[in-house]
Amino acid sequence: MRFVIGGMKYDTDKMERVAAVRKWYKNDSPLMRAVFQGQEVGKTYDCELWKSEKGNWLLTHEEDFRRTYGEAIEEEEAKALLMRYATETYESMFGELPEA
Repeated sequence: MRFVIGGMKYDTDKMERVAAVRKWYKNDSPLMRAVFQGQEVGKTYDCELWKSEKGNWLLTHEEDFRRTYGEAIEEEEAKALLMRYATETYESMFGELPEA
C-alpha cells in the first residue's frame, strides 16, 4: 500500500510492520453531529503500525472492508500505542519499562 501524506511517500512494501494496535477515531460527519448533539462519537479500529527505514511512523486501518487509510504519526504516539498493545515489542525497540 502506498500513501502520500504531508508531501512524503509511505510504502508499506518498503516499511517494517511493527505491531497490531488499536486506535479510536472520531466520526465528525454531519449526520453524527445531528444525531448525537454535543457528544463525541467514534469507533476503535484494529490498526497496523509501520516504521520506515528513516524512522517515520505510519498507522493503517481498514474501514468497512473496502478502503485502507494511512495516518502518519509521531514517535511519541507510536510508543504510547506500543506500550498499551504490544509491550514486548516496545521493550525490544526502546528498552525495558521500569517495574511498578
